[in-house]
Amino acid sequence: MMYLVLSCDPAGDRPLGAENELRGPDMPVSLPPELLSDLLSWNERMGEAVLADTETSGAIARLNAEGENLASRVASVVPGGAKVRYLKE
Repeated sequence: MMYLVLSCDPAGDRPLGAENELRGPDMPVSLPPELLSDLLSWNERMGEAVLADTETSGAIARLNAEGENLASRVASVVPGGAKVRYLKE
């Protein structure tokens, strides 16, 4: 069983990391292209919302819900199984 963490990476494109490890330049698991694209798109939108100067609580709430869904999707495709912890903004 693999333990992963999903959280926004506003300064890069590695929102997924292994639990208790520093994030490296690569994702800790291979993901299907569509899921990887969805994950990177979410990361970009969440990063913009977090760094915005305007009130974004509604946008962040929607993106947090999307992040939780992405965590479930990642867990379901990892060979051998995974637990993915999502860190809300």
